[in-house]
Amino acid sequence: MTRRRTLSALCALFTGLGLLGATAQSSAQTINIDPGTVHQLIRGFGGHNGAGWINDLTPAEVDTAFGTESGQVGLSIMRMRIDSNSAKWATQLPTAQRAKAKGVTLFATPWSPPAAWKSNNSLNNGGTLLPENYGKYADHLLSFANYMSSGNAALHAISLANEPDYTPTYESCNWTAAQLVSFLQAHGSKFGSLKVIAPESFNFKKSLSDPILNDSVAVQHLDIVGGHLYGPTPSDYPLARAKRKEVWMTEHFTDNVDANNWTSAMPVARELHRAMVANYNAYVWWYIRRSYGLITDDGRISKRGSIMAQYARYIRPGYVRIAATENPHTDVFVTAYRNSAGKLVVVATNTGTSQRRIVLNLLGGTVTSFSKTRTSASYSNEAAGTYAVVDGQATAYIDPGSVNTFVSQ
Repeated sequence: MTRRRTLSALCALFTGLGLLGATAQSSAQTINIDPGTVHQLIRGFGGHNGAGWINDLTPAEVDTAFGTESGQVGLSIMRMRIDSNSAKWATQLPTAQRAKAKGVTLFATPWSPPAAWKSNNSLNNGGTLLPENYGKYADHLLSFANYMSSGNAALHAISLANEPDYTPTYESCNWTAAQLVSFLQAHGSKFGSLKVIAPESFNFKKSLSDPILNDSVAVQHLDIVGGHLYGPTPSDYPLARAKRKEVWMTEHFTDNVDANNWTSAMPVARELHRAMVANYNAYVWWYIRRSYGLITDDGRISKRGSIMAQYARYIRPGYVRIAATENPHTDVFVTAYRNSAGKLVVVATNTGTSQRRIVLNLLGGTVTSFSKTRTSASYSNEAAGTYAVVDGQATAYIDPGSVNTFVSQ
């Protein structure tokens, strides 16, 4: 082999090993992470349990959904439905009890008040709650909360309505912003320490929540601005933050395609990223177990569930999102978090078709290494190496079409 060929071969070898600093560094994407700059508090990631409409979760599925070990999703929030008929409330209790015992945050949403209290005398097709029945309705919601509490499944929060801006043929009830304000003015004080969620708009209409936030009385009785993402993409809500209200995404599913279809699963990763960047405190998927859910009908974690686990298992309630370079490359999306002890979690999604080299550049903290798990078309929450932190930096590669979570050691 000639000298020129030998040098070429060595250059190729060194480049493959990442030893030619200038060449490798030119394609690296630096992600600056500042633990001292704090954004929102994270309440958690969750899903809806459909007991009463579909079969309840089994005890094994509760473990799969809410456990934090390998092979589990790590959800920390569960949403449930408040039936208009109190005789059916017991349906919600078994899974709520099991979830509560695991430390899960519980909240409940009504689809409709009892039919006799509504303008159309029906549970379905919208209609409105008659003002003379506002007091009865408040008592109805509180009775459900008391029932769950007496069954060792106390609620963290209760919603006033599901999608008040949508009129389907099934169970539903319409509310205007003015009606929500009037209800909270007259009866909001009854809820005491129980957190109140509103309006849970079908498409996160701020025109439904702005009047509540801008009313000096009603705003005192609202704790969480909830909304759904059927149509819009997540967006920041400065008014809610200014009023010191949390913002929760309380229901969405991106489509009803098989949850193990990777092409359809990846948009879930993008939406989770957008929700966190929009300063949401919580993200709650629609059905936990469904063909398009986090767990499929056979009780196994789906690809969508594995993507959720990249967040939920590692970013636990009480963590805060911290400053990080959010889009270091056109196809790489990053958020970072820490807990009160200084543990860091970084989630990096590569939506492109090429492997990306990233440099985690720490602007504070005492981290010595990061461990990585990844989900892609080929892997599901699998361990993918440990990366040393040298002089405040750790260098790693992320595969195309993958979601990667780096947890500090």
